[in-house]
Parts: sequence; C-alpha cells; structure tokens
Amino acid sequence: MYKIEFDILNDISLITINKLKDKSDRTLLYGYTCNRDTWHVYIKNGDIHTIIYRPKENPEERIVRCNFDYVPSKRLYPECCDYEFCRLLNEKGVDLPFTNWQDRAEQKQYWGETI
Repeated sequence: MYKIEFDILNDISLITINKLKDKSDRTLLYGYTCNRDTWHVYIKNGDIHTIIYRPKENPEERIVRCNFDYVPSKRLYPECCDYEFCRLLNEKGVDLPFTNWQDRAEQKQYWGETI
C-alpha cells in the first residue's frame, strides 16, 4: 500500500479552509496547554492560523501537519469553539478535550488575540 492509499482509507487528510462551508474570519478553537499557555486556532484573511501565547513572550505560530496538531495538549473551551470545525475534526477521529461549558453573555468573532 502507498501512503496516499492509506490516507484515503483512513480519510486523514488535513482540514483546510477549503473544507469549511463558512470561510468567514473567526475563532475555530480556543483553549490552553498543559503549561497553561493560551491556544488559539482561527481564520483570518482566508487562512487558518494556529497560535500559542505564552506570558511575556511573542506569540508563536504553529505549523499544522496533521489534524491532531490543531488541538492543544490540555483543554478547549467549548463555548469558544466553532461547531463546523469541531465536527470535521471529530469525523477525522480527533479527540476534542473540552472542559465544562461556561455560559458566556457575549459572542465574539475572535476569543483570543490574532497576529
């Protein structure tokens, strides 16, 4: 078997902007890492960005090579995540480590900083 055949069998192709129906600028995933760093996946200007923010450091953009790379090492805030993107990740077999739901009075385009 070839790698491309394996990918087709497992349907593990990377989720890109082209796989989303709603391509508008917004937060896709928002959470934190085991080190308590902020994790933000969002669409801006037609591209998906995965950013990690550490206190007193510049934001770092992460390179995403597989769908598992979109998800932080600790938790996601479900009320700050995008349903369509989460559904696609779930369909690809990616576990979404949600914390408890927190009712938030406001809705935001972006839940975290963008670069």
